Amino acid sequence: MDETQSKATFVALSQALTGIPGSLLAPSLDPTKILDTVYNAFVTNADPCAAQLILESFQALKSKGLSDDEIATAIIADPATGPLAASITKLWLLGNWYPPSGSATPTVVSSNAYIEGWVWKIMQAHPMGYSMLEYGYWAEPPPPLSAILPPSGETVPQSSRS
Repeated sequence: MDETQSKATFVALSQALTGIPGSLLAPSLDPTKILDTVYNAFVTNADPCAAQLILESFQALKSKGLSDDEIATAIIADPATGPLAASITKLWLLGNWYPPSGSATPTVVSSNAYIEGWVWKIMQAHPMGYSMLEYGYWAEPPPPLSAILPPSGETVPQSSRS
């Protein structure tokens, strides 16, 4: 599998694991290059055999016509791929790499990965010390989560894509 295929499979796997549409994880316009940052963290930190196994497992399950939820359940339940699946999920959400073994201290991939972590979007908050919102934004209730993430099974409207 070449790098382009590997990245596309990684995004599709990440969509299944996080429930976040691939079009939002890897937008066509990506000025912060978040996909490259997250993918490179995966490739650099994951054991190469484990990384290949989880991508191939995803492809095999997808080729059987399973839904993203069924694929995520199978990958997480498998002792050979589950710990790495958890690391990938935490990487997207928190911008940190948590080793699958749990034995080492997590590392911040980059300040950009931390700022762009999906946990902030889901919580409708911002990381401490960083906000692109204008002063006083907290005086109004946040928009519904459906304005940020489409309900499960729906696609992202073209106008919402970055």
